[in-house]
Amino acid sequence: MAKRVGIDKDAVIRAAVKIADEHGWDALTLARVAKKLRIRSPSLYNHVGGLEGLRRELKLVALHDLNTALSHATIGKSRDDAVRGLAAAYRAFVKRHPGTYAATMVAAPKNDPALEAAAAHIVETILSVVSGYGLDRREGLHAIRALRSTVHGFAAIEIAGGFGIPLDVDKSFEWLVSTLLAGLSSTCSQRSS
Repeated sequence: MAKRVGIDKDAVIRAAVKIADEHGWDALTLARVAKKLRIRSPSLYNHVGGLEGLRRELKLVALHDLNTALSHATIGKSRDDAVRGLAAAYRAFVKRHPGTYAATMVAAPKNDPALEAAAAHIVETILSVVSGYGLDRREGLHAIRALRSTVHGFAAIEIAGGFGIPLDVDKSFEWLVSTLLAGLSSTCSQRSS
């Protein structure tokens, strides 16, 4: 293979993102990235610490990009509008970036400050949204788990082609989010009684 000039860490990561999103997280290998960049696999070690290092970099990118999408979808919104924006942005991210999204599914290791910080930014973004319901931090974390699990489950089934009944999937998603909102509102009402 002829070595390409101009390969840097960003080019390696962009190629890996494309492979992960097109073929899946598990399909990401150094050999595939090297082939895509038309370089030899050992050359990748100049930019990333092997497959583990490459996957770590992708996880950082995915967490950052997901947080950016969630933040943009909720700016200037509160309560129900913010949750609707958050849920829609989360679903869209999963559909647009299924491979890199998969990198966000495992909690950040406790010994990696950059990954911990990136994951914490997402938690804080979502906490700021659910705080509008009067939830304390502990309840807010439960709400995050509920929101994440629900939207993840819906989007995962959707990208796998699991919704075969001839019924508008977007309407089903709206129904799902409305149900989540009713639960948040109910929790908020119970707290103020």
